[in-house]
Amino acid sequence: MKGFEPAIIVTRPTGQARRLTELIQAATQAVYPSVRMVSLPLLTIIPKNDFALLTQLRTALQRSTLIIFVSPNAIECAMRAVDDANSSWGQLVNPGVKIGVVGQSSQEALIRHGLTKASILVPAHDESDSEGLWRVLQSKITDWPKESVLIIKGEGGRETLIEQLRSVGAGLEIVSIYSRVPLDLASPLWQSCTELDPLHTLWTLTSSEAVRHLGERCKEVNRIPRLAIENSSALCSHANIAYAAQQIGFRNISVCEPRDESISQSAAAWLVEQVKRFP
Repeated sequence: MKGFEPAIIVTRPTGQARRLTELIQAATQAVYPSVRMVSLPLLTIIPKNDFALLTQLRTALQRSTLIIFVSPNAIECAMRAVDDANSSWGQLVNPGVKIGVVGQSSQEALIRHGLTKASILVPAHDESDSEGLWRVLQSKITDWPKESVLIIKGEGGRETLIEQLRSVGAGLEIVSIYSRVPLDLASPLWQSCTELDPLHTLWTLTSSEAVRHLGERCKEVNRIPRLAIENSSALCSHANIAYAAQQIGFRNISVCEPRDESISQSAAAWLVEQVKRFP
């Protein structure tokens, strides 16, 4: 297959990209062994662990009846903060506390940290967003003013869920446990993407915010080399991300479940079609 050099770009933050990259490599190996894997962390997650935040988190965990994590990042940063406070989840959280997450990836992250699947409220696979979680919570909780709700999140985002909780009179506390830093538009990491053949390149996109930042880079038509995505494929882990990808110029877009296994399997399916099309 001379001239055929397929590439898959993983756009997750560096700490989260490893497992997904390994799964994609394993899934695609049997299809075509020479796939180029490119890491382009569009966002960097910066955990917060100052003394004031650790104190706030510790107190909030102890009095909460419902804890909502908005992302795997929120889980990892919170668990790290608990460790930094020389404590443990079991010591801080009351027995029977309800745990809510937006998607399957967050559920899996909590299970890896020792929580049981039965203790986690999560939307169905096809409803993995804040609206889906809200429907689940409404089916489980009827007396919201009696609930002490803690939302653990990054700076910005997820305002809809916060507004819904306030509208039903829930006691609400919000802890922003991390910040997101976009990849510098002048970073040399962009260079590796400009060297790829767009027709044989798949972008794995798992964050709407990251997609919007990618769009900012693509707008810089005067920057050399230029980053063009119009002829590339985009694999998105949610319909909202797919919409964001369409807005910045992707034309060939597919959507899969947000689980790493689903993303890797969908990437392998994309590669199968590439191999068929370019024998």
